[in-house]
Amino acid sequence: MIQPRLVWQLARKDLLLFFADRRGLLLCFGVPIVLASAFGAIFHRPEGDAGPRPKVLVVSEADAPLLGRITEALCRDERVAASACDLATARRRLAAEDAGVVVVLPAALAKLSLASLSDADKPRVELWHHPRDHWEARWVEGVLTEVALRESARELLAPVQALRPGLKLERPFTVEARAEPAGGALAAHAFSHSFCGMTLQYLLFWGMDSGLLLLRERRQGLWRRLRAAPVTRLTLLAGKALATALVALLLIAVTFGFGAVVFGVRVNGSPAGFALMAVAAAGLSAAAGLLVAAVGGNEGRARSVAILAILTMSLLGGLWLPSFLLPGWAQRLAVLLPTTWAARGLEGVTWQGMGLAGAWPCALALASFSAAFLAVAWWRLVRADGPSAQGGSSCAA
Repeated sequence: MIQPRLVWQLARKDLLLFFADRRGLLLCFGVPIVLASAFGAIFHRPEGDAGPRPKVLVVSEADAPLLGRITEALCRDERVAASACDLATARRRLAAEDAGVVVVLPAALAKLSLASLSDADKPRVELWHHPRDHWEARWVEGVLTEVALRESARELLAPVQALRPGLKLERPFTVEARAEPAGGALAAHAFSHSFCGMTLQYLLFWGMDSGLLLLRERRQGLWRRLRAAPVTRLTLLAGKALATALVALLLIAVTFGFGAVVFGVRVNGSPAGFALMAVAAAGLSAAAGLLVAAVGGNEGRARSVAILAILTMSLLGGLWLPSFLLPGWAQRLAVLLPTTWAARGLEGVTWQGMGLAGAWPCALALASFSAAFLAVAWWRLVRADGPSAQGGSSCAA
């Protein structure tokens, strides 16, 4: 059974040791703030920013009106940073990595007509790109398709426009983009994303440190001396978990407080949902620490395995980069990780505007992972310690 007063005393002992190490205290609170600030500064884009614009060189193989209009339209388009040049210059600049994508407009494209649309041998537009600029080339392909269709429509629909002089050859609809719930775009909330991700990652590292400390105490015999006292095993583990969870909650408060004051990180969703996710994340940190202590073996092996597991879960769980950037198989695998649910819930209640109804399933998932970690930790520690009758004392767990 748990002895509540002793649980607090044990947790208080660990808290006093934690706050006594001022250098460790500074690193514990400073590292996630520095990492979150760096990630946010890299990916932050103001609301009015057009975002990344791939460099494009446009080469026209013929001096034709249609090709000239397509080239001019690409150069005016805000989604790309395009400029016209000749073929030799384009090759030289692409080889020097001064340009990301080269668009070569063939002369056959200038002879476009309604009859040519049914031809099997259609004009071939070439896109050259550096090997690292594959996604930029796909972006440019989409912009080029829109521009070419719009400009070529003047040639193809000239008879119709002659009958309707006021006809505008534009897309027959307007686009209004908005984020629902009203949290805003990720580019404008990069600091919120980075503070959520880096805080969650460091909570796992803090849990790992707590588990390594417990391993060290067991190796030095402190755990055995505590077990010799009239204290149940469950009370000892609860005291350790409580201390870890309280520091984790303080870590969340400090990092998000810094983010709010310096970078404007806000809880756009439910404050109650944020509090629920903070408690769930702190519980996961404590449970992960006990799991490391229970299955880690020695400190060196436990640290190596835990760091590998934390970094892998951070990457797949979307703590570094948004999960939609990952391949499909990785996104499906990430559902099985606690970091995915932690990121969904914490980001949801901060910059995505999620309410309490959306937060509690994520918190419930974290609680389930924590319960599983605690069950494994308890089973392994009981096996490691043996029945431990403590000389017939009824205080054995």
